[in-house]
Amino acid sequence: MSDALQDVVIVGGGLVGGLCALLLAEGGVPVTLLDAAPPPSASLLAQRDARVWALSPANISLLERVGVWARVSRHAAYTGMQVWNREHRGVLRFGQDDPAIPDQVSDQWLGSMVEPSVLALALHAQLLAQPLIRLQHDCRVQQIEWYSQYWQVVLATGDVLNTRLLIGADGANSLVRRCAGIGVKTLDYRQTALTCAIRTEQPHQGIARQVFLRGGPLAFLPMCELPNEPVTGTWQSVVWSLPTVDAGDLAAADDATLMQALSAASGYVLGDVIALQSRGQFPLRAQQAERYVMQGLALIGDAAHVVHPMAGQGVNLGLLDAAVLADALLHDRARGLWAHLQTLDRYAARRSIPNQLMMHGLSALGWLQSTAHPAVMWGRGEGMHWLEQHPNLLDRFNQQASGWPDLRQTRYSAAKNALPS
Repeated sequence: MSDALQDVVIVGGGLVGGLCALLLAEGGVPVTLLDAAPPPSASLLAQRDARVWALSPANISLLERVGVWARVSRHAAYTGMQVWNREHRGVLRFGQDDPAIPDQVSDQWLGSMVEPSVLALALHAQLLAQPLIRLQHDCRVQQIEWYSQYWQVVLATGDVLNTRLLIGADGANSLVRRCAGIGVKTLDYRQTALTCAIRTEQPHQGIARQVFLRGGPLAFLPMCELPNEPVTGTWQSVVWSLPTVDAGDLAAADDATLMQALSAASGYVLGDVIALQSRGQFPLRAQQAERYVMQGLALIGDAAHVVHPMAGQGVNLGLLDAAVLADALLHDRARGLWAHLQTLDRYAARRSIPNQLMMHGLSALGWLQSTAHPAVMWGRGEGMHWLEQHPNLLDRFNQQASGWPDLRQTRYSAAKNALPS
């Protein structure tokens, strides 16, 4: 069977693809959203994820706009961040230390940590509530092909979808990207990130912490307690980047050994690690698609770019992709156009350069912080100490990380947070 020609089909029903669908539907565009995963279960809320996503204020505002944020059942706002190197002087502090953290989105927030499963449930509920979105779960795409004026998507069920615009939001191993013949440039860090949830002796006080070690950065990120737990502010998500061999050894260690290793590596910044749950690990690499768009097709999120997790910017970059693309498409729709190649090129121009800068910047930072060359070690310590003495620069970095500068030229900007032109 073959559907009539659709305006847009999005492959990938995760947070980035889901936000794009909701923004387009808000603008009156019917959307077909294909998700290979089954519907999320509410039972996920009874357990703690190993990882969290550090959502920026700008992206939280986007999720508020489309009704997802109001459905988020738990999250851990953070108002401060500390970054230091165990072997050299200099501690970078962003935001505020230990304030009374507002319950609602506030200018004091640097962002909020949310477990992927919690966001998945909130997103799914809002997608179902949007009548212009046709959501299909357990949906396997078998073939994608361009037919002069439209893309044809063949599903494993034999169903056929024809669309004037195909959006690939299907992750780092994107089928949409491969079928379109778009190559990728990849940088393998030869590292693995260990993840887990931990409880520390001392509370995190709404501060995200990251220490640079010889093997790679170790991050302690605030987490929210489960519904049946007392609020102690001592649960955190760990992301520890290590050479793959070292990561394998620690992954195989028992809980007591891993907790002791985490406590020592952090310099006992919050005392001992006293509990550990939900282990995981994933290989680290940077990746950039050779192009983001072609006739009738656009890539967003990890399908277009993958960055090192040390700054927590991966999902934030993807959400900004969705907002910039939706804004460009809706602008043209108001003029009677749809998915014109110039429109898609404009999206690509606005997103590919900042994403590349972030990817290469994080790669360079990772190398600077992990190399043992004496001159580099001295220079990075002095550089951090110099930055520590220039709070205006730190404020500028914080403003960029907030995501507001990337939204200032879209309909989703907030005037009070946008930087001057």
